[in-house]
Amino acid sequence: MSNCYNKKPSLISTIALGITCMLGSGWLFAAYYAAKNTGPSAYISWIIGAILALILSLLLAEMTCSHTKETSFFTRLFTISHKNEDFGFITSSAAWLALVVTIASEASATIQYLSAAFPVLEPYIYVDSNLTNIGILLVILVLSLYVLVNFWGIRFLVKVSNVITLFKIIIPTSTVIILMVAAFHTSNFTSHGFAPYGYGNIFSTVVDSGIFYSFYGFAILATFSSELDNPKRNIPIALAASIFIILAIYLGLQTAFIGALPVEMVAKGWAHLDFSSPLAQLLLLFQINILAIWATVIYLDAMVSPSGTGVVYAASASRMLQGMAEDRQAPAYFKKTHPIYNFSHRSLIFTILVCMGVVVFFKNWQDIVIVVTVFQLLSVVAIPVSYTKFKLNESAQHKSIKQFRMPCGKVLSYFMFLFITYMLAQAKVEILVLVLILSLVMFLFYSVTSYKYQIRKVLISLASSCSIFAYMAFSIVIGYMNEYGVLFQPLYFLCFIVISTIMYSWLLSQKNYHK
Repeated sequence: MSNCYNKKPSLISTIALGITCMLGSGWLFAAYYAAKNTGPSAYISWIIGAILALILSLLLAEMTCSHTKETSFFTRLFTISHKNEDFGFITSSAAWLALVVTIASEASATIQYLSAAFPVLEPYIYVDSNLTNIGILLVILVLSLYVLVNFWGIRFLVKVSNVITLFKIIIPTSTVIILMVAAFHTSNFTSHGFAPYGYGNIFSTVVDSGIFYSFYGFAILATFSSELDNPKRNIPIALAASIFIILAIYLGLQTAFIGALPVEMVAKGWAHLDFSSPLAQLLLLFQINILAIWATVIYLDAMVSPSGTGVVYAASASRMLQGMAEDRQAPAYFKKTHPIYNFSHRSLIFTILVCMGVVVFFKNWQDIVIVVTVFQLLSVVAIPVSYTKFKLNESAQHKSIKQFRMPCGKVLSYFMFLFITYMLAQAKVEILVLVLILSLVMFLFYSVTSYKYQIRKVLISLASSCSIFAYMAFSIVIGYMNEYGVLFQPLYFLCFIVISTIMYSWLLSQKNYHK
């Protein structure tokens, strides 16, 4: 029995897993919100998001190839690269919390769309843009199913993922074709100009329209590295392939959505678009029976796609918590692995219980996207910093090992750090402040309990991670500059580059003062 469950997923299954991570509720909403926020220039936003994800994923792939036996390697980047559990806690907890909130939102989306697909049930499940008590109970039931799918380990998860992925690719691509055949108004692509709300919105759209949120699944794939077949070859290929496939699907959806919109609706301005289920409602506008049937298919897929992503994210989040426990960033209770399925059932169950606890707080898809994206960006800050740290400490023997290596990796890491910092500034300042406060509270709780209320050790742990808090405070300052429209003035932009470079050096050289 153990041999059956220990058989590792192949390259094709790994690519399918990556696609499943990135093709969740985002395909149902992101094209709509991107068009609403920036008009036809949404294409540039998608390409920016894909380039950011691709470069970060390949940097992560090289590091993962060198640490294939590490559990939840992505979550533990700072912990491993700097040999500093305190420093690593912030990005670890940010990644875990981002997944927990996302899992809850994906389960909620499943029930929300279920109510739309069956109008008779809607008054009992979803009223005034909120889930009812019955709706919340149904979400909890969906979350319980996530536990069952994950309970038998990576092999069973991948079998489910392969089936769901096929479904998730066919429905969006078919929707693109159907919308383009139904209507394609080329005038929509020039209405109000290419960037009707300014070129700055192209960047903010990556954050607040669910674009980076949609691509974030690349990081999730790396958490399974120790459980995949031939990870040194398969992870780089799977990451790049899944990102290109996802980009093609999203660009197709964006094109079909903009082209199919009624001309008179676009004439009122992109910001005046108003849909709750964009793609399905757009099909229903044509009042054609065949299109109405396909709208029902989209409603049904809206149950499958979020659940497929939620299942994989639940698996990843449980492994993140297990990895944190192995690094003493979470109770040791969560690091005990099952002898057959090779991961912690305790971590899985606790993760889902937390999801059940937070599900009542998230009532709108876009409301949570910005908060989740800030946590996601904060977690991927560790990629360029850790990459350069590993390179600086790389031995001659390790350099001779044949494996995937990112060309110009250190240079790209620096520019990725600058770009991530700029993208953080696109979020609302109040959200950046909230994330900093929440991170401080979580860190103090971790530190006080981990060091058993010894004030001296708590202060040392704070000193051992002070650079990440300084960086978060700096992102708030940059956010203010961006909101007041002064960031690109020569003097302010120079300050941004200089201080960001100082922060990069500080994060690279962060010491562990316990040693």
